[in-house]
Amino acid sequence: MDKAVIGKRKIFHTLLSIEETLSKLEQLGLLKPLGIEEVGLENAYGRVLAEDIYSPIDYPPFDRSEVDGYAVSIKSIEGADELHPKKLKVVGRVSIGEAPDITIVNGVAAAIDTGAVVPKGADGIVMEEHTEHIALDEVVVYKSIAPGENISFAGSDVALGELVLRKGTRLMYREIGVLAALGIGHVKVFKKPRVAVVSIGNELMKPGLALSLGKIYDSNGYAVTAFLKQHGFDVKYCGILPDDEEIVYSELARLSSFYDVIVTSGGTSAGEEDVVYRVFERLGTLLVHGLKVKPGKPTVIALSKDGRILFGLPGFPFSALSIAVLLLSRILEKLEGFESRKQVIHALTTFRIRKDIGKAWFVPVVLSNVGGRLYAILLQTSSGSVSSLLRADGIAILQEGRDYIEEGEEVEVVSFSNELKEVVIIGSHDALLPMLLTKLGIMDRVSLGFVGSYRGLQLLKKGYIDVSPIHLLDPISGEYNVPFIEKDNELRNKAILIRGYRRRLVLAFRKGNPKNIKGFEDLLRPDIRFINRNKGSGTRIYIDKVLEDMAKKRGQSLAEIMRSINGYWYEVSTHTGVAAAIAQGRADAGVCTEYSAILYKLDYIPLTWEYYDFLVNIQSLSKNAVDKFIEGLRNSSIRQLVNSFAGYEVPAEMGSKLCC
Repeated sequence: MDKAVIGKRKIFHTLLSIEETLSKLEQLGLLKPLGIEEVGLENAYGRVLAEDIYSPIDYPPFDRSEVDGYAVSIKSIEGADELHPKKLKVVGRVSIGEAPDITIVNGVAAAIDTGAVVPKGADGIVMEEHTEHIALDEVVVYKSIAPGENISFAGSDVALGELVLRKGTRLMYREIGVLAALGIGHVKVFKKPRVAVVSIGNELMKPGLALSLGKIYDSNGYAVTAFLKQHGFDVKYCGILPDDEEIVYSELARLSSFYDVIVTSGGTSAGEEDVVYRVFERLGTLLVHGLKVKPGKPTVIALSKDGRILFGLPGFPFSALSIAVLLLSRILEKLEGFESRKQVIHALTTFRIRKDIGKAWFVPVVLSNVGGRLYAILLQTSSGSVSSLLRADGIAILQEGRDYIEEGEEVEVVSFSNELKEVVIIGSHDALLPMLLTKLGIMDRVSLGFVGSYRGLQLLKKGYIDVSPIHLLDPISGEYNVPFIEKDNELRNKAILIRGYRRRLVLAFRKGNPKNIKGFEDLLRPDIRFINRNKGSGTRIYIDKVLEDMAKKRGQSLAEIMRSINGYWYEVSTHTGVAAAIAQGRADAGVCTEYSAILYKLDYIPLTWEYYDFLVNIQSLSKNAVDKFIEGLRNSSIRQLVNSFAGYEVPAEMGSKLCC
């Protein structure tokens, strides 16, 4: 591996792809099972078979009845029907679990239970509902049957000596049920690798403690541990270590005495404070430092002197989880003898994106099924995002050999779940919306994303999503939302606008108003730092309209006003983002919902009431969750919920169709 050394920093030039990394580790003989052990069937769930399993018996082990009825010789009831019933002598009964001593001959029958052994001479079972028991020892049959009807013959399901399960199969409830049915009480399985997870970083704090400025809670340690547990690995979270080489070295050396794989997160770059690669080198041999992927490039893999795999994940949450999903889990599966099959689905992109050629990109996406087509909607987020883990349905893999991906192209997506959400709602941010969806009982059926009103409208116009919440102010009429639909012929044919609720926008500032802010004019003061909303959001359109009116009064251009505002280009994508920036002192003023200002204990000046409406794809009206959402907006309990929050109110027409 080529490397240059600058002071304490190491810059690595040889980057590997995911597949090249697996191939290298395979060639080094590191991706093989750690041994074999025998376990009882009750402890076999999730384990991987270390041998082929052949059936030791026939299954079923005897000819058995599939119904309650009468065991007969079919010659006895040949031609039987409602007009020509056949009378048979009943010679006994065969109950489940007993060995019968009855022999069936022509003209006789034996009552039999479902699952009971078929007596000798019987070659069919007449269902009880096709008979009439007319005396203690007589039955009338009203239907003829075919040879073998309603009989499950010995070995017809599984034959003695038949290969049932292959070596390398993961034992889940179905496999364990079959093994139990065949009388197999113990199985040989591969040993599970023992995995330790450690988080590294001076900035990290344990969740539950009071957060200090400059600190963040450790999410990677918990998320990676939970992910590995979900996939059945024997894993333990071992806490947080500081960016101290000696402390990290000492603790990892200690853990290597107990665990087969040690996973760290954070401290994997080549900077002077990033200690992981130096510790890994001291503990053994560095095998990989850098992947041809984004995010996740600063991934480190090493082999310790005592044969343990050391795996360093990046520190940013989405980077860490992406590499855990796409690489770490595959390595651990091979160590436990399981050859995973890449579970990917294919979806059409809803975006055109330029990327670095020679590097695969991992992009969080929401999956949307509209009109029988599956779409992958890009979530614009950073590798440090935590919320993308909740909002994303999967990770789209943009291949390293491409420098751009066109809208409408098919891409591979590694899905987080086997089930797609029924409805995709993407558009303007609102803190109340998730509460309404939860109240309506459909939150678990919805993928929810916030990209701004204008972007959401465009996604719906192209048919990619089901519902888009919008609050777009028409600067000419002063009306919200309706003008944007009415003047767009294409959109009018694809969507309807449903009236939502009203919410109040405010100009927010810190408690006590220390900067004595009285209105938008004060934003021009050099001592005021503004925080703006993202371009394309309804709030941004409102802000620009107010600034444009102010510019006209002052005889200036809008561009001049924008340049005069300190922080105009300081943008966040949510109302709570605005409020948080003010509360934390990163800004002095901003426009957000009244609810967000109250949530962050800010003072404010009321500005305007806006309509937060819902644009609905016509193709999606047949979806149950969409129908339930629209109907719910008319529900009295939902109306009460909206009115119970400060800064919100319910218009009389909420839930009604406005156009088009």
